[in-house]
Formats: sequence, C-alpha cells, structure tokens
Amino acid sequence: MSTSIPEEKPAGRNLLDVTGLRVDLPYGRTSRTVLHDVSYGVPSGGALGLVGESGSGKSMSLRTVLRMLPAGARTTGDITFDGLSVTTMNARELRAFHASRVAMIPQDPRAAANPVRTVGDFLTETLVRARGLARAEATDRAVRQLADVGIPDGEQRLRQYPHQLSGGLLQRVMIASALLASPQLLLADEPTTALDVTTQQEVMAILDEQRRRHRLALVLVTHDLDLAAAVTDTIAVMYAGTIVELAPSKGLHRTARHPYTAGLLRSRPAVGTRARLLSLPGRPVSAFETGPGCVFAERCAFAEEHCRTVRPRPEPHGTHLVACHRTAELASTGRLLEATS
Repeated sequence: MSTSIPEEKPAGRNLLDVTGLRVDLPYGRTSRTVLHDVSYGVPSGGALGLVGESGSGKSMSLRTVLRMLPAGARTTGDITFDGLSVTTMNARELRAFHASRVAMIPQDPRAAANPVRTVGDFLTETLVRARGLARAEATDRAVRQLADVGIPDGEQRLRQYPHQLSGGLLQRVMIASALLASPQLLLADEPTTALDVTTQQEVMAILDEQRRRHRLALVLVTHDLDLAAAVTDTIAVMYAGTIVELAPSKGLHRTARHPYTAGLLRSRPAVGTRARLLSLPGRPVSAFETGPGCVFAERCAFAEEHCRTVRPRPEPHGTHLVACHRTAELASTGRLLEATS
C-alpha cells in the first residue's frame, strides 16, 4: 500500500518507512491487537505528526519503531530505516541503532531523568561509554549542546540535579541529550504535555529549529492538531490503532476528508471565533474492540451499514490518503467541510 502524498517534500527517499504494521500484545492466555495495518514514511529532514485521542496507538507506533515492546508481543509488517529492516536487526545491530541513529524525546522529562544523578552525568554517560570520549571532551560537547537549545550557564547546569530545574529547562535537557547522539531520526512522544502553554511554544520552537538545522527526520506524537500542523510537513490521523487519514499539514483544517479528522477539528477551540465546540459522540475505542468494518463507524454521523461491515482501505483523494467509503461523496456535497466550519 502506497502512502505517498503528491506535495513538495525534502528530496530523497524516505529515511523511515513503516509498512503494514500490526502489533498484538499478550493478554492473559490470549492477545489483543493494538495496531493494525499502519503505514507511513518520513524523509530525511521531514516531519510527520501522529495525531489522535488517547489510546489510538500513537505512542505504541513509536515503541514499535524502537522495538521496545513487552515480552510476548507479536509484530507483522516491516519497519525500514535507511534501507535496513529494523524488524530483523539482531541485538548488536539494534544497540547500534539506538545508540547513534535514532533518539527519543519523552513525554515526561522528570520520569525519564534519574533524580540521584546530575544533569552532567546524564548528558555525558553515553558519550563516554559508547563513544569513548574523554570526560572533559564530553563535558565540552554537552555545554555547547545546552547552549544550542537555549540553556546558558551550561557548566552550572551540569552540576545540578533534575529537581533543581524547571519542567521547561529539563525538557530542553532531554532535547540536548537526544541531539548529542547525532541521530538521523527523532521520535518525540508528546514532548510538551507536562509543560505550560508558553513553555510549550518555546520548547517546540527549539525542537523545530534544531531539526531544520541538522536536517533530522522527526515523528511527533501529539493530540494537538494545531501544534502538529505548525511543526510538521505531514499529519497522520490515528484512530483505534489505524491511520484513517494521511495528509499535508498545511491547510488541513480546510481540507479534512475523514469524518474523524473533521470531528477533531470541530472540537478544538480557535483564536478569534466564538463558535460552539462540538465533541465527538461516544468514547474512543482500542484496536481490539473494533468490528469488521470502519474503526470509526460507531461514532460517525455519516456511517451506513456498509461502513459497519467492510473495512475501508486507504485511497488517494487529491493530496490526502483516506480510509473512508464515503470520502468522494462527502467531499462533493460539502457536508464534511461544513461540519468543521
């Protein structure tokens, strides 16, 4: 299944390709599906946003790229990084992949930082142990990297402990730590969730600037469509472990093609408007709870019987890839766009 979008993108093949990904996790004596048939690609220098409600499979997708799944998990499909299959890497190859080619920025920096070790220990450990740098050289690099992400007085910060830093500063430390490994791919799992709105903007501006400067590929997990649209090239909207719409970030609020995307847009507040916010009916479901038809059918105002019995395949509609039986019909009548205005 192709997920190409006919819009200008950074040149070159995709650095990361996820194709037909399905993940089943053990549950007692059985298993439960948490992802099914997920496909997307990210070129070098490109940025993809994975957007959806909690439980849609966004973070699980990142963990699968890293192959950090619980024991007993079953994965089908393929994950290709720079032409190499991540799913078939042995332990040595996987360690090298984690050490130098991919980096993760966590959702909660305080949960990721060791409270009894200094920031300096945290930032220099990998450089000293995995890269063989002398302690002084590793410290110099850490100070320079802290300056790059907007943290002055690096020498002082290296002597501090995580509890002595604000949430915004600690998240910048996490970004610095990720960049110190000189990765090609950044995976950011809702990196601003634990921060206030002003700090969120500052952190995302730093992350976006560093991505562009170093021409990194970025996969950003977020529930915020506006945030994703501001810092990514492409948005993949996920629901119940499936990508229901893949589209250019620019102008998505005017061109949404899937009823779920339209519902998310309709439920978000917008600056300069007093329009009433309309919530999606029902509750989000997990992949293992879905029936044979469209994963969104039970909450969709446009669903018909066919939608509940036959799973739609992603099909191209202009610059969008949409998994919906009624996309062309809804687009021609304007009903879906009216729902987002």
